[in-house]
Amino acid sequence: MPTSARRQQLTIKQLIVFIGPFILATFYTISIHRTTHSSVVNNGIKYDHSSSSTQIIITTQQHNNNPTIMSDLNHDYTNDDYRAFLFGQHPIHGLLVLYCSRKKKKPPHFQAPGGHVDKEDFDAALARLQDTSISSSSVDEDSSHPLLLLACKIGAARELYEETGIDLRNDLHRFQPVQIRKRKKDGLFTTSCVLKHRLFFRVCFTDDDFVTEGFDSMVALGISQSMNTEAPMLMLKLSEEHQGFLFEPDPRRAVDLLVQHSGGKVSTALDMAIAQGEIKDVTASLERNEPDVIVGHPMSNEAKDQGGVRLL
Repeated sequence: MPTSARRQQLTIKQLIVFIGPFILATFYTISIHRTTHSSVVNNGIKYDHSSSSTQIIITTQQHNNNPTIMSDLNHDYTNDDYRAFLFGQHPIHGLLVLYCSRKKKKPPHFQAPGGHVDKEDFDAALARLQDTSISSSSVDEDSSHPLLLLACKIGAARELYEETGIDLRNDLHRFQPVQIRKRKKDGLFTTSCVLKHRLFFRVCFTDDDFVTEGFDSMVALGISQSMNTEAPMLMLKLSEEHQGFLFEPDPRRAVDLLVQHSGGKVSTALDMAIAQGEIKDVTASLERNEPDVIVGHPMSNEAKDQGGVRLL
């Protein structure tokens, strides 16, 4: 073999000896990474703990290449100040709205149940999604953001309980996302129930959700009857933030009642939901009487103008 060829062969051998360990080390590192950062698959959702914040990767076949889902992997929702509200409607009496007169920077006004979604709500949602023993009925698998949607359901249920005493915290399947705009072609739930970092849900109330007996004895315990003139025997334990409530059978009138709540976003969302046929008018189910009394604190003139309530 010529000397030049022998030298070339020697150089190649030296190169292999030099870079070989680095190649082996690289493959070993990749193998360890895949083994250490294992994931759990449940209900078509992959929970990857390979970073400080848990990633949720949808593995359902039809969502594998969806860019909306893929962009959601590492998002920290707690920095976005999300809020969750519900339009709770009784099939006979109408929409439940709460009366508030203790906001420092606002005149007395009406509100829909709901409020801020806390970090604890996201933690609870993540725990539910990871727990295989919990029913998946509260998880919207066709949502592009399952963690956000479930956390907002939990937050809305918590706020409902704190504000009214109605306890649906273990019945999250009753919180249905409200379609306030036409769904995009991807057909994903979350995009149709969000307005300015506020998610909206619909709940159909029944008589069993309320206190229905013993009003006289319940007053001492903070139980309140509705502000409607012919108040149905459906009572609530209101929080200190609220001083009354009423049922509004006409959703269009409820839009006007809620105009000062959350910067007008709740009123706007309700109007959009009505346009989409999500909220029904139940005036035909009830002989309408204009509310003219309030149980609790008297209203200001602003509230009377807004709510059409006449005081005795």
